[in-house]
Amino acid sequence: MERSLADLLDALEQAATPDEVWNVGSQWMIAFGVEWCHYAYTQEHWVPGGRQLIRYSLLPQAWMEHYEALGFFRVDPAIPHCLAAVTPMLTGVDAPTCLDGAPRQLWDDAHSAGFGGGIAIPLRLPGSALGGFTLVTGMAGQEFLAWHKDHGRWATLAAHAIDQRLLTIVEPQFKRPHLTPRERDCLAWLAIGLRHDRIAEKLGITRPTVELHLANARRKLDAKTREQALARAVVLGLLAL
Repeated sequence: MERSLADLLDALEQAATPDEVWNVGSQWMIAFGVEWCHYAYTQEHWVPGGRQLIRYSLLPQAWMEHYEALGFFRVDPAIPHCLAAVTPMLTGVDAPTCLDGAPRQLWDDAHSAGFGGGIAIPLRLPGSALGGFTLVTGMAGQEFLAWHKDHGRWATLAAHAIDQRLLTIVEPQFKRPHLTPRERDCLAWLAIGLRHDRIAEKLGITRPTVELHLANARRKLDAKTREQALARAVVLGLLAL
């Protein structure tokens, strides 16, 4: 999986426009088992020719029209989660506790359309821009949970990498921070899945020191989660996988 992610990062580096980034990233997601992706921000960004919302989606147009017509955005749990939280949330796994009304209809219609389990990933930018990257599979129940156990972390990292590469194109003023060697070391070990105590053993330092280095790296990278910090560090050339 690490090699596959490295291949994605190489391809993203060659992408020169937002559309190219999306095409590269979405095709990687499909090959990885994610059948549909939806990526959007609530705030406009600069693009050649003016400013517009960043919004890309592989969801079928018929589903998007159905979703809008029935007002599912009012009851979709992924939306308030992405606007209020910082960590990913699994979606489409458990039926809503409300057995009737719009939440139940959203659940039934989504499953009838072939949508299974997914991951809703909140996105945060410097300032007030909020967004989300939703990954949807056709897998349900235990099949999806097994996929997520093996691949969810890598898919989440990939989503942040796609987001960061696209933003470096549309927001070129995003600054490249300076990370200390220890901060880079901690991020590098974190990238391969080591816990904080194991990183401390590898580097011969204490766990609180590891946590301090990682907190400083997240602050410098203006990242809210470790996945976002890792993706930004890699895409900005501060860390290699």
